[in-house]
Amino acid sequence: MCLAIPGKVKKIKGSTALFDYEGKEFKCDISFAPDVRVGSWVLMHDGRALSKINESEAKENLALIKDFESNNSR
Repeated sequence: MCLAIPGKVKKIKGSTALFDYEGKEFKCDISFAPDVRVGSWVLMHDGRALSKINESEAKENLALIKDFESNNSR
């Protein structure tokens, strides 16, 4: 299963962004999402930001991921 995770962009250097996902920092390529700025929320998969999303979409995705993890951690 492939999963894109939401994260909030903390820093940008060139086409690389540092973003936060659940308190952990990750780097991703933002070439596919050129309108991303510091403070933007993105969906990231395989080291690439696929798209910029709004905060409510990000929180909904985070809730779905947590729900999935709690239902499958048995």
